[in-house]
Amino acid sequence: REGVKFHSGKMLTPDMAARSLKRTIEIGKGAAYIWDGVEDIIADGNELVFKLSRPLPLLQIVSASYGAYIYDPDIERDWYYEAKADGTGPYKMMSYQKDSEMILEKHTDYWGGWESEDRHFDVAVIKTIAESSIRRQLILNGEVDFIQQLSVEDIEAIKDEPGISVSNVVSFQQLNAFLNTQKEPLNNKYIRQALSYMTPYQDILDHVMMGNATQARGVIPPNLWGHGENLLQYTYDLEKAKELLAKGGYPDGGFKLLYTYTSGDTNLQKVGELLKDSFAKVNIDLELRAMTTDAKYNLTKAQDPNERQDITLLYWWPDNLDPVGYMDSQFHSEEEVGFNFAYYSNPEVDRLIDEAIELSGISIEEASQKYIEAQEIIVEEAPALFLYCENYIRPYRSDIKGYIDNPIYPNVVYFYDVYR
Repeated sequence: REGVKFHSGKMLTPDMAARSLKRTIEIGKGAAYIWDGVEDIIADGNELVFKLSRPLPLLQIVSASYGAYIYDPDIERDWYYEAKADGTGPYKMMSYQKDSEMILEKHTDYWGGWESEDRHFDVAVIKTIAESSIRRQLILNGEVDFIQQLSVEDIEAIKDEPGISVSNVVSFQQLNAFLNTQKEPLNNKYIRQALSYMTPYQDILDHVMMGNATQARGVIPPNLWGHGENLLQYTYDLEKAKELLAKGGYPDGGFKLLYTYTSGDTNLQKVGELLKDSFAKVNIDLELRAMTTDAKYNLTKAQDPNERQDITLLYWWPDNLDPVGYMDSQFHSEEEVGFNFAYYSNPEVDRLIDEAIELSGISIEEASQKYIEAQEIIVEEAPALFLYCENYIRPYRSDIKGYIDNPIYPNVVYFYDVYR
């Protein structure tokens, strides 16, 4: 596209677009894995030529919700690490205060134009507010227009209030509770299986999600290819759990586990409370610890596995319409901790995931079968409690028009498209 300007006013060129993507690949962090199989990106006139080492679903990759952004590649990396941005979208970042607030202002040179001034906001303010009760009160008072996350209980309480609308869409988001497989006693498969049978899945669905979720079956959600409808699905069975505890050498329980979750996420807090009550029935003490996102993530990466948490939770959704992130990021062996918070490692699972990735650009059916075979092993070895696949439920003020919740590009408000 010609005539595109960065927020700095600099013109975007095809060469800069190519170098931006290549820089992301070279840094190799976060969602950069989506580009695995891309050997080179070359600007040719107004086109980009992608040289591949194997067949890839390239249209899915370039439209990914992470790792495919175009930014000015001539700016030093440290400048971006200071929480600054220089992209080409309709809004540019004016200020940012960590864990507090970000202010966006319209990019007057945006290539999409601003012809309908009354259908666009000039400024968007994004606030971080940890307490669900405060978020609830702010939207009721009309002090905020949209809330990314509110407990289902709070949403049920406000959904019929004047001036409140609620978007409810099926998503690809799954919640797993990862078990530290490198630390006693969860390095024992039978203990992990016992916890899987101690988990009150239906109570979680009923009392935490209030019917707005389904129990997970395996790693990949049911509306994405690679899902295994015939995979083992653990159920609440206290007697079976007791048998497995005995088999694992803990017939009387008698151990303590640390459960970490993100401060302000009342859904995760309630999940923890239900697990704590259930585990107590077999003499297992579950400590619940609310932590900031950064503190929780730093604990997962502690050098000594024994200093890490025993159980931590992670929501996962796809970067694009491909299950690779669910499998490769969460359950493939890692040299450095990324998102495999179970620290799980199984060479056979690694092989199956690698083969599925290679096949994904050739045959979805064959790749899907590989993922299902890998999940059969993972579920049996129980490195995580596979909890639920949830609906996205977002409350917003009724006078806001044009809002669409895109489950493949979640947790995003397209400020350019919404208006009052």
